[in-house]
Amino acid sequence: MSGRVPRRFRECFDSYVPLQGGARPYDLDELRRATAALEGLRNAVGTVNRRPPGWHNHLIQLAKKLLARLLTWYTRPLHEFHASVSRSLEEIVRALDHVSMSLVTAVDHLSMNMVALEGRLAQSEKRRAAVAESMQEQLELLHEQVKALVSLQRTTNPDAPASRMETDWDKRACESSRFDIDMDVGSDRTVYVIGLFGSGRSYLTELMLHNIGERGKYVRDTIRLHPGPTPMIYSGHATMKYVSRAQYLPSVMTRILESVRSGFADLIFLYRHPLDSLLTNWIWWRTYLHDHRMIKGISQVYKSSDDLCADLEKNFVEFKSFAEGDPGFFAAAPGRPFLSFPEFVEETELHLQSATLALRLEDFMIDPFKEFSRIVEVILGDRDLSRVRLAHPRTKPYGYLAVQEKVPRFRSFIDLLDTDTKRRIEKIGYKLTV
Repeated sequence: MSGRVPRRFRECFDSYVPLQGGARPYDLDELRRATAALEGLRNAVGTVNRRPPGWHNHLIQLAKKLLARLLTWYTRPLHEFHASVSRSLEEIVRALDHVSMSLVTAVDHLSMNMVALEGRLAQSEKRRAAVAESMQEQLELLHEQVKALVSLQRTTNPDAPASRMETDWDKRACESSRFDIDMDVGSDRTVYVIGLFGSGRSYLTELMLHNIGERGKYVRDTIRLHPGPTPMIYSGHATMKYVSRAQYLPSVMTRILESVRSGFADLIFLYRHPLDSLLTNWIWWRTYLHDHRMIKGISQVYKSSDDLCADLEKNFVEFKSFAEGDPGFFAAAPGRPFLSFPEFVEETELHLQSATLALRLEDFMIDPFKEFSRIVEVILGDRDLSRVRLAHPRTKPYGYLAVQEKVPRFRSFIDLLDTDTKRRIEKIGYKLTV
């Protein structure tokens, strides 16, 4: 009969107190449950608890009911107050749901607008390059005309010395003929480091940032398009055929491939066993959707493979939904779909067919120096790497094999993969079983 806020509800709100350096993400599911529970607690105000049967307990219950009726003047305002609190909290939950949905929609729109803006910037750079080329041609033509006039004058009067104006004109024309609007890139070519989501691309980006000397200052964890060669090194996720959440659109990859075919860009593709990527991606997305945090590896969530296997067995229906590309998996954050497992494997095959250099993450686990030397050869040419010290990837190779042994339903999932997907996995150099 107290007017205090219930303990369960106060604990729910205490968990949302902002932390130093930033606010903790809201757990809307917990808030919804607390709001729903409040209705039952409100109805319990002023009610008489049950007691075992018996004449003495019956007398006690009569006395308590009489006392409750006498205190109606006190409990009625409490009912009204708690009802108002309950309605207010329901409105808060609805408002937070609306804000969350609006933010997700805004992020998706922003992503699409960024891609469109990048396209317009690329077109602008292309037009600028065309203008520069036209100006170059005009200046070269002017230079030839000046040379022809000087030559004609000297032919008419070979004994006449060249005037100072003629000399200045000739000098300025020669200097102008070297006019170029682009940056001085020397022999550099734009490099694109591409990996599908969950391929270990961030590991490779870190290696380049710290081990390629002066060129490392041009490394960017994003993708931009240019109409000509640059010293930039871009790193990102991108697909070639299917539109996917958290990965650049196929139209961006089309432009990158055009740059590669034109000879002023290189494409480095990093990949790993698709089943390892599948498990990594499932864990990454479920952690992000449930806990609102981004992880760098499975070890941040599970202490051992046994913990992972137990969680997979418990939530296998959810895993299968993710592997099949079911939009329902992302119901808490609607937007673009993520690749199904067959689409992921097909995308890997397409990238391998187009890459200037293809690298396996598993090979970095064996000899990172050897694999990184191949990257340096593409980016910098022949370069001494004797003093370079490279870390191995944190992840373990072929982790799916241990899961396959301990989780029968995961083994059945692999056995039931369609023929095309199995063929593609073998074609890119991997096996499905030991």
